[in-house]
Amino acid sequence: MLKTAQKNLSGHALREAGWNALVKNLGLVNATRFILQYESGSGDYTKIKKELFKGKSASDIFREVERFEKAAKP
Repeated sequence: MLKTAQKNLSGHALREAGWNALVKNLGLVNATRFILQYESGSGDYTKIKKELFKGKSASDIFREVERFEKAAKP
């Protein structure tokens, strides 16, 4: 296992390692609840969501997410 505490991680790797540590120690639900304590967000999500997904079906959005995830993999 990689000792993440001794390695200088990139931003993405650091977030992933942190998330994995939270899930391992708190479980998925409590890790999510913990993150939500700090991520209150800003802006009008309903307005942004309507513009962002305007004219797109759930299948369209799913395909976009799949393409994004595939492109983001090293």
